[in-house]
Amino acid sequence: MHKHWENPEVTGYGRLPARSSFDLPAGDVLRLEGTWAFARFSHPDLVPEDSSAIPDIGWIEVTVPGLWTMDERVPKDRPIYTNVLMPFRNEPPWMPATNPAALYRREFSIKPAWLKERVVLHIGGVESCYYLYCNGQEVGFSKDSRLPSEFDLTPFLVAGTNQLQLKVLRFSDASYLEDQDQWWHAGIHREIYLYRTPRVYIRDIFVRPGYDPCTAEGQLRATIRLGDENRNTLGHRVELQLLDPKGRRVFAAPLQASVEKTNFRAVTGKGPSLEIESRPRKVTPWSAETPVLYRLQVTLTDDQGRVLQQISLAIGFRDIRIRDRELLVNNVAVLIRGVNRHDHDDVTGKVMSRERIRQDILVMKQHNINAIRTSHYPNDPVFYQLCDELGMYVIDEANLEAHHHYAQLGQDPFWASQFLARGLRMVERDKNHPCIIAWSVGNETGFGPNHMAMTAWIREYDPSRPVHNEPAICEQGVRDQWNDNRHGTDLICPMYPSVEDIVRHASTSDDPRPLIMCEFAHAMGNSCGNLAEYWNAVETWHGLQGGFIWEWVDHGLRAEANGIPYWAYGGDFGEDRHDLNFVCDGLCWPDRTPHSSLIEYKKVIQPVTVRHIRGDTYEVTNKHDFVDLGRYAVSWSLLQNGETIRQGHLPRFRTPPGYQETFSLDTGPRSHRLETSVIFEFRLLETQPWAEKGHLVAWDQIALGGTYQPHRPRRRGPATARQKNKIENDCGIFIFEDQQLAAWDLHGTTIESPLVPNLWRAPTDNDGIKGWSGQDHKALGIWRASGLDQLTWQYRLKPGRSGTDIMMDATSETPLGSIAFRTWFSFSREKVSVRHRYRIPRRIRDLPRVGVRWCLPAGFEQLDWYGRGPHETYSDRKQSGQLRHHRASVTDQYVPYILPQEHGNLTDVRWIAVADDAGRLVFDSEQLLEASASHYPHEILTGAWHTYEVSPRSETYVCLDVAQRGLGGASCGPDTLPAYRLSGGTYDLNYQLRLESLHE
Repeated sequence: MHKHWENPEVTGYGRLPARSSFDLPAGDVLRLEGTWAFARFSHPDLVPEDSSAIPDIGWIEVTVPGLWTMDERVPKDRPIYTNVLMPFRNEPPWMPATNPAALYRREFSIKPAWLKERVVLHIGGVESCYYLYCNGQEVGFSKDSRLPSEFDLTPFLVAGTNQLQLKVLRFSDASYLEDQDQWWHAGIHREIYLYRTPRVYIRDIFVRPGYDPCTAEGQLRATIRLGDENRNTLGHRVELQLLDPKGRRVFAAPLQASVEKTNFRAVTGKGPSLEIESRPRKVTPWSAETPVLYRLQVTLTDDQGRVLQQISLAIGFRDIRIRDRELLVNNVAVLIRGVNRHDHDDVTGKVMSRERIRQDILVMKQHNINAIRTSHYPNDPVFYQLCDELGMYVIDEANLEAHHHYAQLGQDPFWASQFLARGLRMVERDKNHPCIIAWSVGNETGFGPNHMAMTAWIREYDPSRPVHNEPAICEQGVRDQWNDNRHGTDLICPMYPSVEDIVRHASTSDDPRPLIMCEFAHAMGNSCGNLAEYWNAVETWHGLQGGFIWEWVDHGLRAEANGIPYWAYGGDFGEDRHDLNFVCDGLCWPDRTPHSSLIEYKKVIQPVTVRHIRGDTYEVTNKHDFVDLGRYAVSWSLLQNGETIRQGHLPRFRTPPGYQETFSLDTGPRSHRLETSVIFEFRLLETQPWAEKGHLVAWDQIALGGTYQPHRPRRRGPATARQKNKIENDCGIFIFEDQQLAAWDLHGTTIESPLVPNLWRAPTDNDGIKGWSGQDHKALGIWRASGLDQLTWQYRLKPGRSGTDIMMDATSETPLGSIAFRTWFSFSREKVSVRHRYRIPRRIRDLPRVGVRWCLPAGFEQLDWYGRGPHETYSDRKQSGQLRHHRASVTDQYVPYILPQEHGNLTDVRWIAVADDAGRLVFDSEQLLEASASHYPHEILTGAWHTYEVSPRSETYVCLDVAQRGLGGASCGPDTLPAYRLSGGTYDLNYQLRLESLHE
């Protein structure tokens, strides 16, 4: 057998030409999903030519769609995760000696009536390539694992029982073009079915519903290709009828055209292809905010007027164009509030149910996301149907990434046919979807003539949409190349630029193309710092139009260890070559539960904002592109010192899109001595297809004055020293031994070693990935080089000026100098005042945090605080935290990132309290603190690789920080901004402790 799987010039054979997706009558479709026989072999050459002659070759039953790499009964072939690396060490186009292959076999029955017509097999997606057999005869071969292939089975079928067989290879030369920062799988992962058509049939339809934003008129243009042999289509007629969103006919009489002899005229004839065009008429346009769909009905009749075939498809009228550094949708420069999305399910791998795809889009819309880049391949047709229906802008990306051979294959003519096939087949399938606003010719594959072959074909075939190609502007990652290669991409689409980079471009470049970041804010673990700064730049500078966060979901696969469920990542399936947890870099966990970073993104990109003008006057801004604010119920709440004291509703706004409106609000009497703010909330008045009535879309909190003052206990006179090494007050007895604070007798509860200096955090993925080489330049490498992970403290106790004061010094030596830590304790009857001062060598240029940690005994489970919340916040990711009094439990503060790491921080904290059944311990301060309360100290998180390796301790650890380092996105992108970093210097941390009885 010819090794087609090692020949890039063979893209497939026996396949029908690619066509657009459209709806077929249910009676013309025979579904083949379900139970298939399956057998696995270690190499394609070992697969028998005639499996029916060998009855026992290890057949098992499997479900299709399904991946054999997700089937534990096939233990030799497990999922492999690599980012850049290929999973084997060969060079293109050669395959490794071990290249598993499998046979899938299924029997089905065909009615005799079907054999009088044309029967087609549709196979939606197979990884990596496959041969197709029907009743023992070879039908064809196909590559490109993310697009469908169709085969005419009519000559191979018999009435009654028939047999299909697919020989599927795990790897092929196509794998070099599908090196896409995802799990490597194998199997049939999308739909498979038969359908019938008449002998003369609708081969394809290309609908171009133009829209003029100035006149609000739409015009329908359509090209219909008919199929059959020779000139058998002569005399056949196509009729088009358009139904509006309410199901009413748009055309008084159907538009129609017939195949005439002139279609086959030499030189000028276009064969069995018909062009149909309507007059302009008023229509309602489609956008992501107003996803208005029309339904086009297409009827084919023969020369006797008999109906042969009817199909239908949803279309939307909208206009896409680039003008003056802006991508315009219906003449509006929409901001791309986007995410990159892979197909991923934590149980089925690449097999995506309609329900899971719908869940993705619903959760995105509920978090104000309006755009998706299909990284890095075309998605299931269901995805585009749902994006059309629910409203989502899509950059549709060809199934193309050769990351390991980045600069090689785009230049090599040997691979040109594969490049072109992947681009044109994507466009042919998806061209009628209004959600698609741009075509992408792939990702991280350099730039060369093979890309331009794709680009030229797409531009000529579909000039209504721009072409996207990130390597065209920065193949070497040099920022000044953004203005180059204007023929290679219609969008400036950099990957992981800094805020400074995009502002510099916007302020200095004369390039007429808009800048839309194809990837930014790498959402790996506890991540996505600096989102507010990115979005402020986008909303400020002309020519900046948003971007796509990498990425939507963590790609963890559900697994179990020691009876504990967890999400597995690279290396957990015994792979020799893998990239660890780099596959877990999403805004959601694998079950689509939002990370705090997604909550932050929702707030930063929200479509409504409020600001304070003066007095009782405020201004609301509608950042929607096409809808007014009439869809929202608006409420307000007045807070003083974090407590709601008054609330109400505002009249319904009608602010047009892109406009502001002032309004007045008298919140009533309030104390000007207390910290006061007002929160405005915008909730859906009515249920939408993507969210229920009352869903919170946007909110803003506005400070109105006043300053928080710590609790001031009644004056009852100073405490007295009972013993040389004990100080007692209403908070209990502080015990000092061996020159340090040894214990705290809290009214019968002893807290052992309660207070330690704290300069460490369990590294986040952005700080530096555990176990990876080449991380010395990142924060984690700098911390370790500074000795911050090896600090040991020497304590020395000094009596204060009175019997109620104690001073404690601590020092720790590092390779870069000595760190000094001094603490003053001042005791009164009802509180303990604590002051800490750090002196850290200037040579230490990066710190995780500066603070202290109190260790409290078991039982302190109740938690409340006045600061931002209710979820975790960090200095560079806190816009989504409301400043108010929050209540929770210490247990709930645990955030189970797939790789255990720092979590649970709280910012702008005025006070934080933990309580057991008897009392409540309050940490209160005049300065804004960062704080946390947890059962997971950094000692058990720092070295852990999986969630099953850590378990909570009974103690409660309360961290109080002057500051903690921001998060940034340096796992793949820029670090946190300088304003959110810590370096050596002098730091002061002041607060007071008091004990409140819960029984008084």
